[in-house]
Amino acid sequence: MNKRSENMKKVNTLRSEVTTAMIYLLDELEDGTGGDYDGFNSWGIKEAYKLKGQLNSYRAQKITQFLGKTISKQRLLKYAKPKGYIYTLSNQDIAQWLKDNQQALLKYSKFNIGVMTGGQRSN
Repeated sequence: MNKRSENMKKVNTLRSEVTTAMIYLLDELEDGTGGDYDGFNSWGIKEAYKLKGQLNSYRAQKITQFLGKTISKQRLLKYAKPKGYIYTLSNQDIAQWLKDNQQALLKYSKFNIGVMTGGQRSN
């Protein structure tokens, strides 16, 4: 295998691990299960329980973009809700929650990605 192929394989593996870490975070928010590593509260992420059942592919994409990552919409379709689903939070409520928890979410996300990638750079 030539050097370029080896490097591309490493890059693709890292991207996959970062995507997996982001999906885990979104799953924790959607399920309301509190997050890894002693829970969201220990990371200073407040009122994460409010997001339980509130994600859809659009909202999930906005959260990942807020955290500086991009995930294909196809991977986020798992958060789609049936037609007529009634959300208790508006998109503005989600945006405000993100702003209120920005620093804590960034710390949690960075740590989680670091764990998933074995401490490799994720930027």
